[in-house]
Order: sequence, then C-alpha cells, then structure tokens
Amino acid sequence: MKYTRFKLMLTILSLSLTVLTGCVTPMGMTASTTPLQGKEMEMLGKAEGSDTVWSVLGVFPVRRVDIDKAIERAVAQKGGHALINVRWYETTYYFILGSVDKLTVTGDVVRFVEPKPAGKK
Repeated sequence: MKYTRFKLMLTILSLSLTVLTGCVTPMGMTASTTPLQGKEMEMLGKAEGSDTVWSVLGVFPVRRVDIDKAIERAVAQKGGHALINVRWYETTYYFILGSVDKLTVTGDVVRFVEPKPAGKK
C-alpha cells in the first residue's frame, strides 16, 4: 500500500513535469520587416530564424532575446534582403536550476530587384 502510493505520486509528478516543461507564447505578426512601397521584389521562399538565451533559476537572464538577430538569421538562410508575412513566438523550457527562452521568427524571404524601365519588357 505504501509503495503503491509512492509510485502513484512519482508517476503524477513525472507527468506534470513532462507537460509543464515547455510553454509556447505567440508574440505577434507583421506584414514586413522593412518598408516595401515602390520596391520590386523576388520571393525566395520560407525561412525561420531564432535567438536563444538562458536564465539562472528562471529569473535572472544572461541577456534578452534579440528579435533582430532572429530576423537576420532567417533572411540569411535564403540570401535575401527582408521578410514578409512575418510571425514570431517565444518558447520557454524550464529546468530545475534555470530556463531557456527561444524567440523564433518565420516568414517569406524576399530580395529587392531593380525596377524594369517602363517601355521595355
């Protein structure tokens, strides 16, 4: 009886830790990372970039996650100039002595091209 209760408590604790170790928080979305008015562009495809930082005891971060680094990494994957249809979210993983925050940015990478003269095709 005593052993069974201990085993049940250990199972519940293990399942709770497994379920609560990672939390995803949607942060936002925007049309583009740079003004697009009057620019012609070429679509290069979807990409994802991220920036990660860890915290001591889940409270004292070494630094803040940097959305600019995540955007630069996503754009660099395809060799473009900007992202359009941008979404970002943050995932936090908790451990006994700390936590890890990961900011992920996704979107379509575009490259700006020179506009063609009006009379030529």
